[in-house]
Amino acid sequence: MATYKFLFIVSFWCCFLTSVAAGFGGVVACEAPLASYVGVRVLDSGGNAVDASVSVAFSLAVLVPHLGGFGGDFFALISHPDGRVLFLNGSGYSPRRLSLNLLESKGLASIPLRGPLSITIPGFTGAVYEMWRRLGSVEWSKLLEPARILASIGFPVLPNLARAINIDSKILELDPGSKATYLDPKPSAWEPFKMAGLASLIEYLQEDPRAIYRGEPAEAIASYVSERGGVLDVDDMKSYEPEWGDHLTSTYRGWTIYEMPPNTQGVTTLHILKLLEELSVEPHPLSTERFKTLVEVAIPSYKWRDLNVGDPRSMKISLKDLLSNKIIEDIKMLKGDLNPREASGSSVDTTFFAVADREGLIVAGIQSLYYPFGSGLTEPRFQVTLNNRAADFSIVKGLPNTLEPLKKPLHTLSAAIIEREDNRIALGASGGHYRPQQHAIFITNIIDYNMPIEEAINTPRAAWDPKTGRIAVEREINLKNILGLETFIVERLGVANAVQVRGRMKKAATDRRGYGIPVAAP
Repeated sequence: MATYKFLFIVSFWCCFLTSVAAGFGGVVACEAPLASYVGVRVLDSGGNAVDASVSVAFSLAVLVPHLGGFGGDFFALISHPDGRVLFLNGSGYSPRRLSLNLLESKGLASIPLRGPLSITIPGFTGAVYEMWRRLGSVEWSKLLEPARILASIGFPVLPNLARAINIDSKILELDPGSKATYLDPKPSAWEPFKMAGLASLIEYLQEDPRAIYRGEPAEAIASYVSERGGVLDVDDMKSYEPEWGDHLTSTYRGWTIYEMPPNTQGVTTLHILKLLEELSVEPHPLSTERFKTLVEVAIPSYKWRDLNVGDPRSMKISLKDLLSNKIIEDIKMLKGDLNPREASGSSVDTTFFAVADREGLIVAGIQSLYYPFGSGLTEPRFQVTLNNRAADFSIVKGLPNTLEPLKKPLHTLSAAIIEREDNRIALGASGGHYRPQQHAIFITNIIDYNMPIEEAINTPRAAWDPKTGRIAVEREINLKNILGLETFIVERLGVANAVQVRGRMKKAATDRRGYGIPVAAP
């Protein structure tokens, strides 16, 4: 208990610390300082990177519940020192009763962006448990204890959570569970905040990792969603299983690039990089020409994504053909059409973390509800805020991403690992549909502009907005006309984190745009 009281105090000032940490014993980079410290304590006590990632993921689910957690999804890329890379898909399926016919019967012309019909089966807990079951070494219940304590005794509210509650208060007020959880009373930044319901849920999960799918928590979630007008039921929850799959692999200027496969948009990162590799490198990383080139290759890559990527079971193109020369040529044929995409939002909230241990095992983990507070529904007993991932299905018939029952949507989440010789780097960010461009920026910052990881993720950035067709630009960049497209200023374009393993040295970096700090184990 004393340790967590100390960490409570630490988190008030740690946001002013450096954005880099390094050591031989392992590192953690994530968006919440307390979660970084929890992860490093696991490493320091003999746990591996997967053990630490379990504690980090669950702690983040408590500390930044608007970004991701028990009602959302989880993905991981795991890089072993011997060269093996594993991919874990913890995205949820649409409920078996959610269909285009159901929407039509309710008089709906589109999938609701929020509310009970925007919810898919939450994959977070099942995926984190499966990762531990296969690769963990420390007792499961012990790894969940830090998150339980934080939820039980309280934690200081980070400014991003306080800000999100203020911005989305009207959405939260519409749901009794969300109103009781986040608005009664509404916390201010750095005030202590308890989540007794989450503490209770974690106790159930310590005893039975599948409790959220088959126990009282599952029944409570299904009952509440039904009460609010949704179709997610206990049978949907019981049927859920995460999936191990094959990652995508490509190269860029002598580096090997690993990304997540469909149903994620990781392939779009690799398509952008393949197109960039054919072009010369612009001399200045913040030049208009650099971002013009990025936008020129991003637009057709996204358009190809929207026509061809979704649940792999519905795709006509096999995994091995996604990066073929024919596909790259097909993407080039889509250049010139600057109209925005049909689907929903662009920049949404997520949280990415990365962990490396003493032996060089790396975990790149990403979790999300999609929009801040997801569907806006929070089951009141266990305080599980549920995702709105179904909103990213298409209602256009005949596409791989067309809404159907028990189907995974095209998913904005992905993470990347890049390597050359003994140098391995895991990176990722929040950012929704901007993510492929963000990853391409980080990777080219490192490879083309020789930036260290902390500079690569902290340098100002800009990206094409696939919803509006405009260019989102951070204030520090002065971009001139890009393809005649309108620009608009954003305070931040996602929050990134990264870790690097080079020989015995481990290094972590966090983004100045967020409130996280990197922490190293001795």
